[in-house]
Amino acid sequence: MGRNKGAAGRRKKAAAVRKGNAPKVTAEAPRPCPSLSPDLLANIHDRLRFLDRVAFAAVFASSCDNDLLKPEPWLLLPCDKPETVQLFSIADRRGATVPAPEPALRDHLIVSSSRGWLATADDRGQIYLVNPSTGEQHELPHMSTMGVFLPRTNCHYFSLLNEPYLTIRYGHGPPFHEHWDAHAKTSTYTADQMRMWFYRKVVLSSSPSRPGSYAVMLITEWRTGAPVFASADDPVWRLAPSPDGVEDAIHHDGQFYSVSYTGVVEAWERDADSGAYTSTPVAPRLAVEEYKGEGGAPSCRKYLAVAPGWRLMVVIKYPEVVKERYGSDKWSCSFKVHVLGDDGHWKETSDIGELALFVGVNTSLCVPTTGRPQIKACCIYYTDDELGPAELRKDSGRDNSDLRAVGVYSLKDGTVKNIKALGKEQRSFYPPPAWITPSIP
Repeated sequence: MGRNKGAAGRRKKAAAVRKGNAPKVTAEAPRPCPSLSPDLLANIHDRLRFLDRVAFAAVFASSCDNDLLKPEPWLLLPCDKPETVQLFSIADRRGATVPAPEPALRDHLIVSSSRGWLATADDRGQIYLVNPSTGEQHELPHMSTMGVFLPRTNCHYFSLLNEPYLTIRYGHGPPFHEHWDAHAKTSTYTADQMRMWFYRKVVLSSSPSRPGSYAVMLITEWRTGAPVFASADDPVWRLAPSPDGVEDAIHHDGQFYSVSYTGVVEAWERDADSGAYTSTPVAPRLAVEEYKGEGGAPSCRKYLAVAPGWRLMVVIKYPEVVKERYGSDKWSCSFKVHVLGDDGHWKETSDIGELALFVGVNTSLCVPTTGRPQIKACCIYYTDDELGPAELRKDSGRDNSDLRAVGVYSLKDGTVKNIKALGKEQRSFYPPPAWITPSIP
């Protein structure tokens, strides 16, 4: 009986998504907004230093209907000094250098950002959460808790047991005709390969600083495909079934949502008794123009976002090689945006209104541009999120593009440009920059 009720609830949630209407939630009463005009509040906000601005916005943004007080994305840049972190604001072209908390930002690779937190991985494959604004840190469960890796006395190698893993992913036992490497007994990664290739993105349900439980969704590389979940009150990684493989995800209105490599958007729900996660499609499959790249890799990259009014959006990035005047090849890219309409169908659009999208290793963001003249409407601000290939290009010295690490794509005219305020060294950014919305609890 309880299982039938859960299924009915998921169907009602899916219907609400298709209609573009957010389910009602009970919220705490907002704190009174100070009796200052929006213009004066914005003026005070702009005069503050980095951490003071973040604290100011954290106090007033939840109680004032003023988008200017809601922190805009900053760009976290690679820094030569391990003891500091560089942050750059696109909105007002202001930079800040803040101390790098130890150990989670010292010699660790940033694999994701979500809700003002960075997910970093050390050289033993351990993932940490760190708030660069406050220095607060949390250690996530070790990968060995997933139950599909060979036990080892050290963490320099991780051997994935393919049969138990594939059984969970596809929901059936062998043979696994759907999988590219079903005959191998194990797939072995070094600890460095885990953070460069295996970990794709970390998505948080809420800030780990807040009272109560928070959940984490880990997206793994395309060869692995299946998502993994953990939470504060269930500190083990739980592999979830996903025959199509999860490419990107967000957390919104109390649930994780994902888009698969085949264009299916799903909502995820946790069983209160077993702790297992299962998914339900909430929209028709999105038709995507793509082909298989080298080694079977996807030729495009999909991102899931939510716009004001609870409209689901799928952003698709198409890398391309452009021939220059003297015959040399140069990397570039283009984007397409699909919005879920009131009729429950996907519609491609080049006009997203007074909004900008921020995509990359971060949880994708849809940001209002009104009152922020430096953030261009109808544009997609992107960063490179292919960490493994980025390292290979760095080692070979063959990357001749100023647009790969970070750039801005205009949906209106189809042009892609670099961010001039960052200077001329954008092609040398390694690790790739990451968008982060600074947060102080």
